Amino acid sequence: MNVNPQSKTEIGICPGCGARIRFQDKVQVGEFVICDECGDELEVVSMSPVKLDWAFEDPFDENFDGNYDDDFDEDLDDDDYDDDDDWED
Repeated sequence: MNVNPQSKTEIGICPGCGARIRFQDKVQVGEFVICDECGDELEVVSMSPVKLDWAFEDPFDENFDGNYDDDFDEDLDDDDYDDDDDWED
């Protein structure tokens, strides 16, 4: 007796437009897909359930703590800049 195993259809949701994206074949983390509804380029970021996020050219920094102020020099004051020369009438 031959058993024909049906492949399980995985479904992810586009974060841009909310469209349901069906994967007929086995999908893997890191795989890219284009949303047929809005055209966004998406990346599979997790499985069970399939989670999609926008695909970025630069890898996501997992160590980023959400504090953008660390990227700027705290010793600088607004008084250190002379913006008057930048604007012409």
